[in-house]
Amino acid sequence: MTDRLLVCGLGSGMDRSLTELRSPRWELVVATDRPTDRARAAADVLLAVDPNDAVAVLAQLSAAGIDRIDGVFSLGADNPPVISTLARRFGCPGLPLETALDCTLKDRRLRILRAAGLDLPRFATAESVGEAVRAVADIGLPAVIKPSDQTGSLGVLKAETADQVRPLAEEALRLSPGGRIVVEEFLEGTEHTLAAFMVDGELHPFGFADREYGRKEEFAPHFFEGGDTLPSRLTAEQIAEVVDTVRRGAAALRLDPAVVNTDILRTHDGRVVLLEITCRLTGARIATEVMRLATGVDPLPNVVRLALGRPLDLAELRPRHSRAVVQRFLPADGGVVEWVGDPRDVARRTGVYDVFWGLDLSPGTVVPPYRGGADVLAGVIAHAERPEEAEAVAERTLRALPLRFKAGTP
Repeated sequence: MTDRLLVCGLGSGMDRSLTELRSPRWELVVATDRPTDRARAAADVLLAVDPNDAVAVLAQLSAAGIDRIDGVFSLGADNPPVISTLARRFGCPGLPLETALDCTLKDRRLRILRAAGLDLPRFATAESVGEAVRAVADIGLPAVIKPSDQTGSLGVLKAETADQVRPLAEEALRLSPGGRIVVEEFLEGTEHTLAAFMVDGELHPFGFADREYGRKEEFAPHFFEGGDTLPSRLTAEQIAEVVDTVRRGAAALRLDPAVVNTDILRTHDGRVVLLEITCRLTGARIATEVMRLATGVDPLPNVVRLALGRPLDLAELRPRHSRAVVQRFLPADGGVVEWVGDPRDVARRTGVYDVFWGLDLSPGTVVPPYRGGADVLAGVIAHAERPEEAEAVAERTLRALPLRFKAGTP
């Protein structure tokens, strides 16, 4: 019998990987609220549905006459509880729902990691503005205020003065479906992403990137992440320390067997702090294209094996080469589009792997002011022999984008 795979949820740009998942060995069902042409072309069955709503996904599967699923995962979408719910419903491999909730809900994750002795920012939870004000008074300024139950940096805000705390807490509470927010100590240092598989207590990394935060606070109180860089500037010893910290965090959260995505901060005095750890593939094309371009490691075959309950092929996780690769983003920060061309016109430059719009743009499109990590105007993936050369290629490419705003706008 042919296996049936359900890809439930596509992160930003991750529909590009669907073509690589097509195989005569299985039927590919895709559930997404962004049914792009790529998704339509790659899927055997395409369901236009909110992948964050398990009930809606199950209803669409039923309407399509699908009563058997052999493996389920997302491509970079941050919806582990839905994946766990679907896996349990169809009796296919997957983590328990409580485990998925533990790594998705920030307050639960922080409590578990703290109990396991992991190094964390000082934090508190709040269900009202008054509680948030008291939490900041105890933790100190600056502080980060964020919804406990949102993803993609939505509602993550930095409070630098006492006057900012109340309105920022109100905003974070407004964005929290459960009415619960987290207040954290603001720490400074370098930030990194580790992508790995955790199986039988062993962590198997397949990608490590430095996160680009040179413009991090340009849009305060919101944060802006400018992209990723490989190889890392950290030493082998420092990377090993990060890997061990992630292994301890994954074990504490019982993410086993699982594909693991993490965000790590290494403070200026050498502390390794887990900012995020969750059971999903790293999104925004990082694990599937940026890391693969740098090392030659394609994680997708092992993601499929994990979803089907089959052993990993660890040989496929060994780097095949080392190349400098960067992904860089331009923030979407207001304006009215006067003219827009095809970004592929500048993709022919040496060292450019891809250049793309982050929004659907056409003359007259109104781009709102920047409000968080999902507000990307455009991006580029570039490669070269050294990171600084790849970054220079990316910067030149972004400056040459075929886009013009109306006078008086960016």
